[in-house]
Order: sequence, then structure tokens, then C-alpha cells
Amino acid sequence: MARLVFRLLYGTLLAAVFVGAVWFGFRRAIVGRSVTVPEFVGQTPEAAQKAARAMGLRVEEQTGRARYDERIPSGRVLLQDPEAGSLAKPLQAVRVVLSLGPRALRVPELLGLAPRAAAVKLSRESLELGPVSWYRDPTAPQGIVAQEPEPDVPAVKGEAVRVLTSRGGPELRVLMPDFVGQDAQAVRERLEKFGFRVGSARFESYDGVRPNTVLKQFPPAGYPLSTREVVSLTLSRSPEGGAPAPRS
Repeated sequence: MARLVFRLLYGTLLAAVFVGAVWFGFRRAIVGRSVTVPEFVGQTPEAAQKAARAMGLRVEEQTGRARYDERIPSGRVLLQDPEAGSLAKPLQAVRVVLSLGPRALRVPELLGLAPRAAAVKLSRESLELGPVSWYRDPTAPQGIVAQEPEPDVPAVKGEAVRVLTSRGGPELRVLMPDFVGQDAQAVRERLEKFGFRVGSARFESYDGVRPNTVLKQFPPAGYPLSTREVVSLTLSRSPEGGAPAPRS
């Protein structure tokens, strides 16, 4: 019985020694020959190649993946795979992506745009709309007529662009007359003569009133009307119920 137990223990010991030898041999053959990947980010390709050769590795540049970056200067390593600190086999390639540096910004052309549209266009280029000055000139179209810096000038991120805007001719304001009871065609001609706009009319039936007569108006009488606003009129229908045709 003792001899059987001895043989079992002896066999177990031999098996453990064998497994241990295989394991250490595996680590020496596989893991022991691995090297630690250096940090290449921020280095030039030449410096990365030199550091890689010292570790028995290769550097493979991914030329089609270069991208802009605010932190890493142009022409230096931006990304690497495997990452620094990883284990790699001798002669294994470490793929790197180079930086194009910060994106070169240029001031876009804003002429003719309204300030709000200009602000949107500038924000797309990482720029801002600066102080907005304006003047009135009947001969100049409305919108931005000048900008500083000028279009296509190099700019830095967040730079403000100052603009000068024309608001067209002087804004005319008059007290809204009372047009109720007057002929709609005469009212329209009078308003349009002085640069005011008249919108599409609404029609209502009203007994005892001539067709095409103003029944209601908006803005109401006495309102300070500007040329930017639209006048709305409600007119009387013909007795047959149809809307009368405007008179020429």
C-alpha cells in the first residue's frame, strides 16, 4: 500500500515538473521575446523610426489618415497602434497617423448677408461676429457692405469679424390714417405710393355697404406705421357673395 502511494506521489511530482517546464518554455519562447512599444505620439517620423529600430520594431505610416489637430504640430505622430506600453513581437509594425496641425482658418466673405446669417456662417468656421455698425443709404442694397478683416484673410480660432451694414433708405413712419368706409383701391394706391405694403385682402358680407369698401384695417388708425410693416384690410363683398375684382 505504501509503495502504491509513493508511486502516485512520484507520478504527480513528475507531471508537475513537466507542466512547469512546458509553461516556462512557453513564456520564454512567446512572452519573453516580446518588447514594450515606446511612446511615439508627438515625435517626428524619423525619431519614431529610430526609437522603433532600437526596440526591434518597425513604424508604418498611415498616409491616408492624417488629420488636423489643435495640440500636435503638423508632421508629428498623432496616433499609434499598438498603443505605448503594449507588448509586441520583434519586427512587428507599429502603425502611426500623422497630424496636419491646427486647421488653417480664413475669413469668409459676408458681403450682402444680414448680420444673423453672417453670424451663422462665421460660426461654421470657428469665428465670431464682432461689432455691427450700420447706416442708411437709399442707393445701397440692404445687408453687409464692408467687413474687417477682409475676405480670405488668415484668421485664428474665435477671432471676431467686424461688419458695416446698410439698412437702405430712411425708415418712414406715419400715423396710420382711418381708412374704414373708403374705397379699397384708392387706399391701396395711396399706401403704395408712399412705400407701404398692402397684404392680401379678406372679404366679409355687410349689408348696405358698397362692394370693395374697407370694413376693418390693421394696424388700427393712429398706429405709428413703418415701411417694414404690412397693412391688412378687410373688404366688403358684392351682394351676390363673390369677392369683387380690384379696379385698375
